Amino acid sequence: MTPSTARAISAWPWPLAAAALGVGAVAWPVAALGAVGGAAAVALAALAPGAAVGVTVLAVLFVRPIEHLFPIAALGYLDEALVLLCAVVLPLRRIAGGGRLRAFPGQWWFAGFAAAGLLSGVVLGVEPVTYLSGAVVIGKGLVFAWAVAQVDWTERHLLVAARAGAGLVVACLVATALNALLPGPWAAVMASDANAIESRGFLPSLVGPFSHPIDLGQFMALSAIAVTAWRIAVRRGPLSFALLLATAAAAVSSARRTAIGSLAAGWMWVKAVGRSTGALLAIAVCIPLGALVLAEPIGAVVTATYEDYLDPHGDPEARTVLTRDSFAVAADHFPAGAGFGRFGSAVAAETYSPEYVERGYPDIWGLGRGEENGRFLTDTEWPAIIGEAGFLGFAAFAIGLFAIHRAARRLWLSAGSPLARWAGLVAAGWTIACLVQSVATVTFTGPPMYGLFFGLVGVVTALSDRPGAERAPHSTTRPVDGLIPGGRT
Repeated sequence: MTPSTARAISAWPWPLAAAALGVGAVAWPVAALGAVGGAAAVALAALAPGAAVGVTVLAVLFVRPIEHLFPIAALGYLDEALVLLCAVVLPLRRIAGGGRLRAFPGQWWFAGFAAAGLLSGVVLGVEPVTYLSGAVVIGKGLVFAWAVAQVDWTERHLLVAARAGAGLVVACLVATALNALLPGPWAAVMASDANAIESRGFLPSLVGPFSHPIDLGQFMALSAIAVTAWRIAVRRGPLSFALLLATAAAAVSSARRTAIGSLAAGWMWVKAVGRSTGALLAIAVCIPLGALVLAEPIGAVVTATYEDYLDPHGDPEARTVLTRDSFAVAADHFPAGAGFGRFGSAVAAETYSPEYVERGYPDIWGLGRGEENGRFLTDTEWPAIIGEAGFLGFAAFAIGLFAIHRAARRLWLSAGSPLARWAGLVAAGWTIACLVQSVATVTFTGPPMYGLFFGLVGVVTALSDRPGAERAPHSTTRPVDGLIPGGRT
């Protein structure tokens, strides 16, 4: 066979594939578009895994507003499809390169949590499609952390991520400012729940580029914590200071107690872990003064919180009912739970679990059937974890989170690179902040935050696994430049 003949034979599949794609696009345009998009996504994940992870994180962040703006049912699965893509391609890519698969911190505890929820569903006779769908929804963040851990992350990746993250934060701040300037028109387009955007006291309940104030509050709180960690681990400067003030103000403007509480808890935790004693001392001095000046609004918030969630003589809020009943469900099905997809989760809401009917939820507004009457069925994180996986599953999940925080703190204390130390400090602060946020939203198992948090867990895993990752504890080495374009790391 001559070289020209060999080249001709090897080239013929491409024109044939192009012709087949053209015919398919005419006959089945949606399927052809999906095939092209899927092939491009696989190629991106294989050739540029860091970019694929970034696209997935963005999809998780904005899948809710995308679905709200473009009411196409398939768009609601965008984040899950990209997580699945990463979970398949990134480990195979690592194996093909001769590397061993990594386990992220707490992975086997989380595996025990998943086993408890799945086995409960099998034992109790839950339909397989229900408990398997429930497992996908509640475990996709964990799968994403494992997939991201298979990429060899470097300081260059971290610097690119920091710059891209700063750009994203600035864009979100601009959108939030426009929301504040044009509240009516902006909410008419972006807000998915008219009741959620009512102002609370002097706070406007902004949504920014998201569709719900709590999403804006979560994102801005985590952004402020990341900027604080940057100023401790990498570099202080006017840009980071301005971003810190702006993101904190945006979190407060969401008017969500969990966002504000998570910001305070995460910020103070990062300062404590980073041993910024001066800032903590200043806060300790200012808190009593602030309490005196803001006594009236603080008292109103405390009173409202008590009446909503703690008053034994009042009507309990939906999340209080769910949390309380999750312990009863776990006790009824001890040692595990009701099974994935049966209590507190999105799947349980969609199928309207028999556990809800048994407890009279159809007669409780916010916990009933339908999108409007059942709007609070997924209002908090822990009822699903406790009710579906039981006390043993809950313990395993909590221990897994502790393992993540411990690994993040260890990276902060031991890594030689300031950027790696920054990643560890951010992960430690985000763990605390997400725990606070999980009281009133599905931080660990639903958009918009699970991609950011578990993606960073995967990055911390890879950085901790590098040769020479652990060096001189409490290193004070800092890069000369930070977010400055062209700066060195």
